[in-house]
Formats: sequence, C-alpha cells, structure tokens
Amino acid sequence: MKACDYNKVLITGGAGFIGVNYAKHILELGLEVVICDNFSRGIGCYYNVKWLQSSPKAKKNLTIHKCDIRDYEKLYEIAKDCDLIIHAAAQTSVPISIKDPRLYFEVNVIGTFNIVEVVRKSGTDAAVINMSSNKVYGKPKMKLKELEKRYEFVKATKGINEYHPTEAQDPYGISKLVSEYYVSLYSKLYGLKATNLRLALTYGPRQWGTEAQGFVAWFCIACALDKRIRIFGNGKQVRDLLYIDDAVNAIDLAIEYIDKITGESINIGGGKENAVSLLELIDYLRLISNKPITVTFEKWREHDVKCFYTDYERARRLLGWKPKVDWREGVKRTYQWVIDNLSAISKIYQSLKMTCQ
Repeated sequence: MKACDYNKVLITGGAGFIGVNYAKHILELGLEVVICDNFSRGIGCYYNVKWLQSSPKAKKNLTIHKCDIRDYEKLYEIAKDCDLIIHAAAQTSVPISIKDPRLYFEVNVIGTFNIVEVVRKSGTDAAVINMSSNKVYGKPKMKLKELEKRYEFVKATKGINEYHPTEAQDPYGISKLVSEYYVSLYSKLYGLKATNLRLALTYGPRQWGTEAQGFVAWFCIACALDKRIRIFGNGKQVRDLLYIDDAVNAIDLAIEYIDKITGESINIGGGKENAVSLLELIDYLRLISNKPITVTFEKWREHDVKCFYTDYERARRLLGWKPKVDWREGVKRTYQWVIDNLSAISKIYQSLKMTCQ
C-alpha cells in the first residue's frame, strides 16, 4: 500500500521539522492528518503549524492535538482509529542528552513503547514508521586519515552499513537503539507492521536549528543573522547530509514496502557523495551568501565523532531509494528559506536568546 491508500495518518512530532514536512506532503495527497506534538521546541513549532494550516486542504483534513507521547491514555485516544503512524516525536540533541539522560529515556524509549502498545491494544493493525538515527552506531570502528579540511576513512568504503556494530555512546543514541528494539520486537511478537528508518543528518526548510542540534540549519541561520559560529574541535569532522525531500521520499517508500521490511532497521542517508565537513560547509555558505562568517574553535567534546557517512545500499535494494538532492543544492535551498523568512527567524532567535556564544 502507498501512503495515499491509507485513510487517517497520525504524525507524532508533527509540529517539528520532519513531522511538519511530511504532514504537508500527505495533506496535499488528500489524506486525513492528525498531529500530536507537545510543542516543547517553542515558537518555531507554532510557525510550522501556521505554515501547515495554510494548505487549502488543512481546514477539512487536519487535526492538531497538544499531547506528549509519554501520556499513554491521551495518546491512545488520539491514535486508536488511525491506520498509519509516522513516529517522528523525539528528543534529538546529543549534548543535551548527556546533560539530561532521563528525559531522553522517557521521551524516546517510553514514548516509542507507548506508540507500539497503542497499536497492539487498539487492534487497529496500523502501520508504524519509526524515525531512528545513525547515532545508534556510535563511533565507527574504522581508521581515519586527516586531510586539509576533513577526515576520511583510510580504507575505501561506501560508508557505514547495517552490519556495523550498534554501539551507541551517548544517551540519545542508546535511546534510539532501544526504541528500535521495541519496534522490531512488537513486529515479530505481535505481528505489527512496523519498521525503523535510521536517518542521517537531516536538514532543510522549517528546521529551527541550534548549536546543540541541526547544525546545517543553524549555520545557515547564523550566517544570515551575522552571528559567530562556534565549532567544537577543528571543524574537519564529516557527516553525510540528507535533505528533507529525500527523507520524505524514503518514508513514502517505507510505507509502500512495509510488508517487505517490517521489523527491519534501514539506513537512510546522503551517502559518501553527500558527506561534508564543517569547514567545507562554512566555505560553501561564504560562497553562496557572499558574506564573511566568523568562526571560533573550542576543545573537542568526548562524544564527538570525527567521521561518519551512511552506506544506503540496502535502502536502494529493498526500497528503490537513493538521495536525489546534492548537498550543495540542499544547503542553497535551506539558506534561501532562511533569507525568505528572515523577519520571523530574527524574532524567534531573539526571543529564545539563541545566539552563538
């Protein structure tokens, strides 16, 4: 079944970055969309919802609930008659997870447990697409070489695949790994149609990035607002970038092929061709913005990973998926979104005091 074949779709975290972009996508397909979000991300969530409500189909087909996924009883009432659940609600910052591990366990583990329990108890046979993370792998067990502006794996590789050990090394990564276990277990034990998508660093319009999470959006915002960018380490750390449109396409394909991939965990990332270092990203932003960017450097953090990029071969084989948006084009689109919404962004970041320190 394709997404358009379902009737009522619940999106947890539907006021957040991935959730609101997917909600807009399926609203345009004419589906009934139910959003569940606790709006803990602040003003940006309300701007996202306002954008979503601007869709001509929102008045008839969109319902918004302010609900925390830790509240099982309320979640049950919202989700019990939905036949598809996109589970995008989560706490997602590695640095914050180290400061507050209990929050990450409660939201990411118990929250995901509540989702699959709702489906089991309600008997709806709803399909569940769980947004996981490549942070479940921790630091890759591969030797690195240091180049002028980036780190690279010594041995030629397409990247980290699903057979690499999952040794998450921070509370965020651990919480996503445990949530995956519950999704897979419920699939095997209770017959739930459910799968995990291990997303790489996802970015794009409607992401209200901060220094602690969503660095591509944050760099674009900092550049536009003429703020300093603070880097921990030397800036040569590499990540593969996944543009939001490619993430949306991956969710669509996971829904379509859910019977084939139920219980699985699948990498969805930009791959080696979209792997970029912080220094390279800043150089590119200087080029497209024609602005100077002030960068300061501080010592490495213990949890920092120097190089990671995704091997998405399994997604290509099982889903026919691969990223289509080159990272340069994606960054250009993201920066343009920031410029087009600079007035609102200025107000949001001023009110939240989200400035580079």
